Amino acid sequence: MKNIVSLLNEFKKIGLTSFDGVTRCVYDENWLAAQKKYMQIASDYGLYTFVDDIGNVYATTEKNLGQKVFILSGSHMDTVINGGPLDGVYGTLASLISIGTLMKKFGHPKIPLVAVSFSEEEGSRFNTAFTGSRYLMNKLEDTVYGLRDHEGLSFNHARQNAVTQLKELASELKATGLIHAFIELHIEQGPILEKKRQDIGIVTDIVGQKKLLIKCYGVANHAGTTPMNMRCDAMKKAVTLIHQLYAVLDEFVALRYTIGQIRVQPNAANVIPSEVDFSLDLRHKSQKRLDDAFTAVKELTELNDSILTIMTDVNAIKLSDQLANNSALAAQYHNSAYQSLISGAGHDAQIIAKYVPTTMIFVPSIKGNSHSPSENTKSEHLVNGQLVLQQALYQLAYI
Repeated sequence: MKNIVSLLNEFKKIGLTSFDGVTRCVYDENWLAAQKKYMQIASDYGLYTFVDDIGNVYATTEKNLGQKVFILSGSHMDTVINGGPLDGVYGTLASLISIGTLMKKFGHPKIPLVAVSFSEEEGSRFNTAFTGSRYLMNKLEDTVYGLRDHEGLSFNHARQNAVTQLKELASELKATGLIHAFIELHIEQGPILEKKRQDIGIVTDIVGQKKLLIKCYGVANHAGTTPMNMRCDAMKKAVTLIHQLYAVLDEFVALRYTIGQIRVQPNAANVIPSEVDFSLDLRHKSQKRLDDAFTAVKELTELNDSILTIMTDVNAIKLSDQLANNSALAAQYHNSAYQSLISGAGHDAQIIAKYVPTTMIFVPSIKGNSHSPSENTKSEHLVNGQLVLQQALYQLAYI
């Protein structure tokens, strides 16, 4: 069987862009090809493959999970636009390799193991995120199904088309048992582990995150014939509000915020904008500080006669100490230098941890780069991370 580095190189080709990045948006052709390839690899290991109605793909050690308690491990298959080759898919493939290898080496575990390739986490196609893990936890709002991508295609239409094709290759998952534990392996997406020369990071907490959509309205009119003092310009309103947001949010210590997406209607050079909407991503390890920042944003939005919509709202959360200790033992088993740290990025583990004992394992990111074609991790760190995950799963499921 191929190792983690070889498989990652193969999956990089699925959605490879002209900029040497990777684009696999949920339910698109590249995403579908990747999920199908994941199924094939699972079958090669002798694992049983299943799919659910949101497009999550599972590879299990048991043909019938039924009401059995099981251990879950994995990450997401989708990417950001022109993203890197490791985010999400590293943990997705590493869990598959780990569980497949354990089955071949030791047979069926005492507690069933399940690898998962979550359908979506990034929010790169539809204006929502974590839909795969939220669906698994029965926390996906019905409003998500009506969302539309930039081409006007609905989430539900895209989902139905993709999931129908996956169900031709795998049965629908029918498991009613509780998840005993969840482990997600991931690249750090930051510079700490590399800077401190650590092989492994064991995540203790994940920051809270609010993704907002802010809309500013105006009146479309002729750019040449409408006097400046008689305009209702949505762009001017948006620029004013954005300037105020930068000034106010800079006052919040340790807050990380990003305005990374702007859309203009009608988006014509000679027409005064009638509508401008922009994204605002807020993150903080303190839920109170995050909530305070959101309150400030809400007040500014209202003062500027604009509309705010919460697209994603995930609380800051502490992960399982017991599972972290298990991961530390696995790192020690492989003589890996490790440390504890907080994750500044959102992860599926953050959704699941509210309901299930959860831990995360990080491997170093070169120069801390992520969400770009320059995203990279040394091969030896990728292999070591997979082996540490495998040992952590062994300790939980076989001993």
